[in-house]
Parts: sequence; structure tokens; C-alpha cells
Amino acid sequence: MKYAFSWVRAAWIISLAIMTAAAIFTFLKGENNLSDIAPFLGLALLITGFINIVIYLRRSKRIHGSHWLLADGLSTALLSVFLLFNVHIESAIIPFFFGVWELFSGVLKSIDSLELKGEKIKDWYRFTVVGVIEIISGVAALLKPIDNFVGMHKMVAIILAIQSCGYLFKILIYPHIIDRHLIKK
Repeated sequence: MKYAFSWVRAAWIISLAIMTAAAIFTFLKGENNLSDIAPFLGLALLITGFINIVIYLRRSKRIHGSHWLLADGLSTALLSVFLLFNVHIESAIIPFFFGVWELFSGVLKSIDSLELKGEKIKDWYRFTVVGVIEIISGVAALLKPIDNFVGMHKMVAIILAIQSCGYLFKILIYPHIIDRHLIKK
């Protein structure tokens, strides 16, 4: 396939690596105090959100459903401000914050998958699966008993790992959502 790899996929590979690293970092270092690593998590969200915004700005007319990519990028980048600049953030609030972000991201991916299905884009169901998992994990992060059972840092790490899966599926579906007729030969 001529357009199987591009700078867009490379950018999503970077986002995948950032989210995976943030998940591992949170799992290993977050147990002591999530508020200590909040700026690092905020930076991860800012970078990945910015990457989606740049992809939208450069490829919005060539990618099916790019408006959902913009919505996801903007929400991620804007929500990162909470983690980056709130120096008095309480550790107990961070799983709630990530739960809301995950819930919103899951809704966006689920709606995007319905649009991709309507356009008969191959592998649309991958976004449905990730979207539903994000919605479930987002709701779970909002429930205090689950947070107590799993642990705050593990809940955040799980959410970041699920976000990583979302980037993996973006990488895999990219050849199917690019409009090859609009690409300059």
C-alpha cells in the first residue's frame, strides 16, 4: 500500500510511546503520591493533545472523521492545564480527573466509530471497542470503591494504558481513513 506509512502514523507512534511511558511511570512511581507526578502526566497529555491538533490542522481534509480528532486533541491539551499548573492538586482528585477525561474520550471515539461505520471504513469497530472500554474505565475511575480497591495510581495507569490502545488502533486504521483521492501524487 503506497500510503501505508506517513508522518501521521509516526506522530501517533510517538503518542503511543508517550502514553505507554506515562502508564508505566504512573504504575511504578505513583503509589507514593500522585500529585508529585501530576506535572509529568500533564505534559504527556499536552504533547499528545497537541499532536492530534497538528494532525487535524495539516490533514483535516484528507482524514475521514478528522473533526473528532480535533475534539479529542483540544480536550486533552486543555485538560492538561489542570495537571500542569495546579500546584496544590490533591492526589485523590487525579483519578477523578482522569476518569472524566477517559469518559469524554470514550464518548468521542464511540461517536467517531459510528461515523466510520456509516462511511463503510474498514476496521471501524476498533474505535467502538476502545470507546466502550474507555467509557467503562472512565465510569469505574469515578467510583470511590473501585478506586480504593485498585489504588489511585493503578487506576490512572490503567486509563493511560487504555489511551495507548486508542493510539495503537489509530495507527492501524490510518490506511483506511485517509482519502487517497485528495493526496498529491
